[in-house]
Amino acid sequence: MRLILIEGVPGSGKSTLAETLCKKALSAGLSASWYLEESRIHPIHPHKGRDSENLAEYFLQQWKMFISANASRDHLFILEGSLFQSTIRFMIEADSESMIPEYFTQCQRLLANISSELIYLRPPNIRSHIDWISATRGVDWTGKVAKYLEGTLFCKKRGWSRDSCMSEFWPYYADRCDLLVRTATMPSQIITSGTGYFESQLVSALAYTKL
Repeated sequence: MRLILIEGVPGSGKSTLAETLCKKALSAGLSASWYLEESRIHPIHPHKGRDSENLAEYFLQQWKMFISANASRDHLFILEGSLFQSTIRFMIEADSESMIPEYFTQCQRLLANISSELIYLRPPNIRSHIDWISATRGVDWTGKVAKYLEGTLFCKKRGWSRDSCMSEFWPYYADRCDLLVRTATMPSQIITSGTGYFESQLVSALAYTKL
């Protein structure tokens, strides 16, 4: 089993890169698959488990089951948003950041049992990037995300409105991800991403993964 994890803020190109790498692997005759972040059959993402009292333990159990079921397979899994966005981000939103350091340590220990690597897509300026993706995806997407963030415990405790949730939460989240990547023990690659970089980030990802 080989696992490629792709992370980054919304609009950094995670899904497009995951799909492209999967197609590249399949065209080379490899057994490979990827899952949309919102897929109901996603092997890691919580869906019902987001309401768990101990998010860290729930996520670790998801990783354990996934690795146990697939470790011996000759298969490439490409998962976007699984290491940070649909796990650690939920801990931040629940105002449970104290769980993150130990969770990330334990998670990396589990991932060390298989061939795993991380690609972190990082726009040069998060605030400008969020402004760009909000304009690109339009008011429906932006309003939906802002409304969701406004309802999280993290944003409520800070008194952030919907507009400030978009402008303040994502840079905060990116800072936490930056720190995790800098201190990661697993193989990882930071790739500059976002508007103006989509072609070059694909080239860099292909070179890094050797697909």
